[in-house]
Formats: sequence, structure tokens, C-alpha cells
Amino acid sequence: MKLSKILASLAAVLVASSASFAAETIKVGGLWDLTGVTADVGKPFAQGVQDAIAYTNSKGGINGKQVELINVDYAYKIPQANATYKKFVEQDKVVMINGWGTGDTEALKDIISKDKIPYFSASFSGHLTDPAKTPYNFFVGASYSDQIRGFLQFVKKDFRGKGAPKVAFIYPNHGFGKAPIEAGKQYAKELGIELVHEEVIPASFQDVTSNLLNMQKKAPDYAYVQTTVSWCAVLLKDAKKLGIKTKFFLGNYGMTEALPLLAKDAAEGVYGMATHAAYGEKVKGMKIITDWNKKHPSKDARDTVYVRGWAYGLTWAEGLKIADKNKNLTGEGVKNALETLKNFDTGGLTPPITYTSTDHRPTTKTTIYVIKKGIMSKVEDQETPRKKEWLGL
Repeated sequence: MKLSKILASLAAVLVASSASFAAETIKVGGLWDLTGVTADVGKPFAQGVQDAIAYTNSKGGINGKQVELINVDYAYKIPQANATYKKFVEQDKVVMINGWGTGDTEALKDIISKDKIPYFSASFSGHLTDPAKTPYNFFVGASYSDQIRGFLQFVKKDFRGKGAPKVAFIYPNHGFGKAPIEAGKQYAKELGIELVHEEVIPASFQDVTSNLLNMQKKAPDYAYVQTTVSWCAVLLKDAKKLGIKTKFFLGNYGMTEALPLLAKDAAEGVYGMATHAAYGEKVKGMKIITDWNKKHPSKDARDTVYVRGWAYGLTWAEGLKIADKNKNLTGEGVKNALETLKNFDTGGLTPPITYTSTDHRPTTKTTIYVIKKGIMSKVEDQETPRKKEWLGL
């Protein structure tokens, strides 16, 4: 055979192999905060998703197809999130995206719907749960709004004083911080709980003494803090220095295993919501995670936020599998597949997950933890009503 024919044959084989490889790969965008103001929780979340997908690929992927997760750090900057989204859709041709923050996710929601790109954010904003308004937005766990409602239910039961219990809300002035506040105001009124103060804090800070002194004047019995763990730790240490007796309660990005490490004894007795199991907790799905980490050791600590990322990866991979079996591995096909999930079992990493075409609230159940002797200790499960009027709030 002539050399030219041999080379032509080899080229044909290579082209066919490349086409086959491309056909067996599913591209998914990964938008993470690894260096911005929420990187304290952004990094373990991203690692959890990435490891879950690496595990899924090691077990045959999506019905034999490998997931190619395209990872980008946007440093919690909305303009960079917009640019990265455009790259994912126009250049990378992804079938779906795993994103991060509330501000950027809500800024993108209209174009996400227009482009028909399923978008799993690590934002639990209740504003993203109504498919009539945000049909392509998903997350895995109870919304920030259901978390703050769960806190208020806890207050109603826990309070032992006279008259109505008094609460304060503490939050930064950005999408994540503000996301549950209106829901909290409405439900506090419904339960007969008095909201005596709202304190807006910076997104990042070294000292919030003046903010806490503002709150202290109103003498709330409880304060709900909606920010991430490193900032919660600073706030709690300042509160301890001031001798504030208010009972602090944290949202799911504040209550992590890192809290007592960062806040030391100031974390003792602090309550918080967890939407996902603590790392190492005795639930069925945890063994896969711990076994994976034994085989793939990391210098980074593993915690409930890492578990959260893993649960995300499992959930959207299941949507991809269903869409692929339906021979409709498109954005619309993945969305439709996800809306068939009913009580999807993540092995106890999160409560069972359900999405429908009329309700993208995956669950309204959370778990309350308290820090005891430097450890996250389970108090009780908390479930809020799935009221129709709360959809999208």
C-alpha cells in the first residue's frame, strides 16, 4: 500500500475515533467561587461536585458517556459570571451548568430560561423555585426561605419567656444575604413573633462590634444570621466579647464543621440549619464519599458543604441519565427528566428530592444542629409546610 493511502487511512481512523470520543462526552459547565468573598464555602462545594462526577465517571458515567465538567472560578463577581455563562453556552456547548451564587444566578435567570439551559445553583434562593418564572433553575435542599421559616418554628417552640419572642435578622446587602428576609418577615408576623431589628452587615469585615451594639439595643431573644461561615465566626467572637446573651442561629452556609474551628468557644451553644448531612455522618450514602476520599486523599478538610456538592453531582447526573435514556440529551430534555424525579434518594446526604413541572422546591425539610463541645450535634429535623403561596418567595 502506498504511503499516501496508509496516511489517509490513519487520518480517517483518527477522525472517527475523535468523533466517537466527542459523542461519548457530555459537557457541563462548573461556575465556582474559589477566591471571592464566599470562597470559604465555595471551594469545598466545588470539590464535592467535582469528586461526585469523577466517581460517576469511574462507574461508567452517564450510560457509558463521560461527563466533561468545565471548571471556572468567577470569584463571586457577577460580570465574570455573565461572561463565563456566555462562554459555556456559545463556545463549549454545554448541556447544563452547575453554578454558585444568588446574585449571579438571579441575574442570569431570564437568559437561562431563554437558552433552555438547566442551571443548578448553590444558591438556595426561594425566588428560584417557581417554574412559571424560572423553569430551568434547580437546587438540592431546602430553600433559604424554608430555612428561616424553620428557625421561626424553632423559636416558637423553644421560647420560654413572657410575651412574644423577639428576633433580629442579620445579613449582608447582597442577593444571598437578602434572599430569605421577606419570607422571614411574613412568617414571623404569622406566628406572632416580633421582629425587633434588622442589621445589615458588610459582605466581608474584620469587626462588627458597632453592628452588634445596634442590635443589642433592641434586646432580641434570637438572631438569625445569613452569611457564610468565616464571617459568622468573626461575628460570634465579637458577640462574645460584648457579652451579648442573644441566642444565635445560622443559615446553612454558616453552620458547618469549620465554625468551631474558626470561632473557638464563641461557637459553643450556637444553633444552625443544615440542608445536608455532616461529613462522616452515619447515613447510607456517606460510605461512598469516605471511601472515595481514602483513595483520593486531600489536604483540604471535608465538611457538610463538601457533602452538599456531592449530593448536587448525584442529583443532576441522575437527570442526565434519564434524559439520555429518553434519547433527549438536550437542555429541555434534561429539564423534563429532572421534573420526573420523585423522592430521589441521595443515600441520606439530603432529604429525598422531588421536582415537578409546577414546583421546583426539592424539599422543605432541614436539620437543626447546635455546637456542643466543639462538634456539630443534631437537635431535630424541621419541616415547613409546602404552601402554594410560598412558591417563588
